[in-house]
Amino acid sequence: MKTKRKPRRSNRNVRDAVISSLLFLLAFGWISPKVQAQSTENAFLAGEKLTYGAYYHWHLLWVNAGEVIFTTDTIQHNKNKQWHFLATGKTFKAYDLFYTVRDTFESRVNFVDLAPHYFIRKVNHGKSSTRHEYAFNSDENKIRSYIKREDAKPFRDELTWKPSTADMLSTVYAFRNYNFEQLKKGKQVNFRMLVDNKTEDLYFRYEGQEQVKTRNGRKFNCHHVVIKLLGGDFFPDGEHMDVWFTADRNRIPIKVETKIVVGSVNAILTDLKHIKYPLTSEIK
Repeated sequence: MKTKRKPRRSNRNVRDAVISSLLFLLAFGWISPKVQAQSTENAFLAGEKLTYGAYYHWHLLWVNAGEVIFTTDTIQHNKNKQWHFLATGKTFKAYDLFYTVRDTFESRVNFVDLAPHYFIRKVNHGKSSTRHEYAFNSDENKIRSYIKREDAKPFRDELTWKPSTADMLSTVYAFRNYNFEQLKKGKQVNFRMLVDNKTEDLYFRYEGQEQVKTRNGRKFNCHHVVIKLLGGDFFPDGEHMDVWFTADRNRIPIKVETKIVVGSVNAILTDLKHIKYPLTSEIK
């Protein structure tokens, strides 16, 4: 009796999973609790620029597939000073021959407490595209959403803004204000994040301090955090994401790693400019 073989995943689906996961790690995967351990002083300043390489690891093979860049600035909006966060992700030209990715994440938040005001996510993978826009109204405690997928008609909705819920990108920066030193190893913290027009209840677990070496040979003392992932096409239910933040006042993510259905993916810091504090975590 012949054993039925499982259908093989197409090369395109594999490439889709790989690069989408890599960009997810950086512009979506760093998630932040709004709890009492948050610092009153920001770990970043206007003009900061962080660059990451996106790597796919399968068996002994490493593929440098793309790049994600985070920039921070301040703007005036309706006569109010706000933080403006921008993250752009793209595949390299050599990888574009197989599958092109051009993603943009943009967020405006309150200058004092980082409460979100507006978030836009533009995703372009191959020939498909999606646009998500969210406007946060603190007076009405509502979130108004606009979603446009390729040739489909736009979708509009109004959600209740649950306490401590932020958009994907602003949580990246809120996480950097977190005082990990106050946590004991194994401590689990719950939090909320807005994901695809829905508020998700997730958690992270603190794993203590570890030394991390980047692919360009730099070594850092880091806080290790394990984050619960949402199940989906690329991340099986129950999987987790590992993130290492510098153990200094900058709390810069140095490395992000997780498994996907076809290997594992890594996002690793390759360059940084105009950071706020000295990198005292770096081991010379």
